[in-house]
Amino acid sequence: MKKQSKLGLAVAAFIMLAIIGLAAGCGTAAPTGSTSPTASGSALASSGGSPTSAPGPATIVAKAKPPSRWKSLPARSVTPGTGGLSITAICPSVSAALEEHRPSMAVKDEVYDEYGIAAGQRYRYRIDHLVPLELDGSNSIRNLWPQLIGASLAKDRLEDTLHSMVCAGKITLAAAQHAIRTDWVHAYHRYVSPPTAPSVTPAPPQTTAPAAAPTTSSGCYPLTNGGNCYEPGEYCRNSDHGASGVAGDGKRIICEDNNGWRWEPA
Repeated sequence: MKKQSKLGLAVAAFIMLAIIGLAAGCGTAAPTGSTSPTASGSALASSGGSPTSAPGPATIVAKAKPPSRWKSLPARSVTPGTGGLSITAICPSVSAALEEHRPSMAVKDEVYDEYGIAAGQRYRYRIDHLVPLELDGSNSIRNLWPQLIGASLAKDRLEDTLHSMVCAGKITLAAAQHAIRTDWVHAYHRYVSPPTAPSVTPAPPQTTAPAAAPTTSSGCYPLTNGGNCYEPGEYCRNSDHGASGVAGDGKRIICEDNNGWRWEPA
């Protein structure tokens, strides 16, 4: 009788362990109706669809053509030029408030994109203020444009000249801004280096033929020490003082002493 009781208890214990094992197995089963990411992708592929991909970078569309010559003007629709009319902000010198808010590299890149200038060509340009800080120009992107390096050097001289004139009371700030905003090249000839007038005294007759000036395929002369064309605003060599020549754009230039010996438009 005791042996049968022990046998019954053993069987009951075995049955209980089996029930517990089945309950644990049910707890780890995958939820009904769930689908793995792999299965979802396979099902989408088999149905002819494709997973949604992230959109690529937006294509940059230029708003204006880049400057091609030193006399180029900015596109008025993109760079109309803006500025204030505060004499105290610029005279006798430009205030720190204007200087410390110069455009960041991100803003400069945006200006290059507006004019469609690729990264590999940007070394030829400088982001310039159309209305300069010396004339209370704004740091807004509407006042910034990419200017060829040689042209920017000439425009710098115009900016310094107009700044001095404004602070001396020789011209109003509004008039100076208007002159440089509408046509900085015309303003350069008016205020910095007017075209050279022809001499009324005839030149003495030459007894020997002058030596031919070296030229390049573009017809410019004289050449820099590196064999390149000069552009207006660039410094002259001592040996070229008073000489005339032709710039890279085919225009006549002359080496004059105008606050330093430079090639100026003739």
